[in-house]
Amino acid sequence: MKRIRYLGFAEEDAYNQETHPEAALMVDIASSSLDVPADTQMLYAGGLSRGIRTHRPGFYAPAGNVVYAWDIRTIGWFLKWALGGYVFTAGALEEHNTHEIYAAENAIMQSFCARVGKDLFEHVFGGCVINSLSLATEGEYCQLTAEIIAAKDSKAAIKTSVAVAALLPEEYPLAFHELTASIIGDPAVDISSRVKSLTLDINNNVSADVGRSIGSRYPRRGVAGARDVTLSITHFYEELSMLEKFWGEVDATGPTDSGSSEYGIQLNWDGGEYGSLIIDLPRVINTEIQHQPSGRDELVPSISVRSLITPVSLQSEATVDTDIYCTLENGAGTMELSEES
Repeated sequence: MKRIRYLGFAEEDAYNQETHPEAALMVDIASSSLDVPADTQMLYAGGLSRGIRTHRPGFYAPAGNVVYAWDIRTIGWFLKWALGGYVFTAGALEEHNTHEIYAAENAIMQSFCARVGKDLFEHVFGGCVINSLSLATEGEYCQLTAEIIAAKDSKAAIKTSVAVAALLPEEYPLAFHELTASIIGDPAVDISSRVKSLTLDINNNVSADVGRSIGSRYPRRGVAGARDVTLSITHFYEELSMLEKFWGEVDATGPTDSGSSEYGIQLNWDGGEYGSLIIDLPRVINTEIQHQPSGRDELVPSISVRSLITPVSLQSEATVDTDIYCTLENGAGTMELSEES
């Protein structure tokens, strides 16, 4: 038995459509927990005995995650599915195209089909939506973790390594040194040298049960709940500006009556000739900051940041209310279609 594990994906034209689309792109995954659900049988606890006599098929919704070192092409799809707002602008000759992605207020989420290679078979999941998306830069590679809730699963023949390789992006996975972070301002303040690691989390709080209806064992739609956009930062212990923001003003000596001050953060991933990804959190507050020494170990403050909704101007000069705004530049065509153009 060969070890062959991958993720192939394509956007669906309709939620959990009858014929699953073939993968438009593949990625080499680090791991995946996307799998069949547990406890799918309804057990009837009657009064005739202490045990169970009767069972019937119950609600069924696969779930789990996929984890991989992301690149400047495939990241766009996951951001689009997690956030919903999308505008494409074609670049001039020999220039990158621009994908603007922001948080839309649509309750019904765009679905996609995920195909996970599992050595013996390809596990196919229809009606996938992004419950949460995490972009972590804590080690050598920038890592994406997508928590997915699906409608139904099936099996297909495992792809060959040659077939998978044909759909892998040519863009390389991004590394920790290709990310910089800045405090938004005029001028911007680069804080990259202070940041040891960071993780951006987008949580849509999807519940499979909300998409449940009579007439089917499976969810009929992917419905988003409250959206949380947060950033976790570990910081060199060199200065106290983040603590002062938590207290409420520059050079504060303790908490102020006005509460935590607002500011903006920009994250910039440089993909070299392949393009770039800039994520703006234009209005944030520090919700928690911890300085907790232990013995002689390095003291590393941990900071929790929450993004708030604010008006943002798109390149078309249209204004949207969002708590996150992504500008992705790469050589890919529009992501409006089921398969990448």
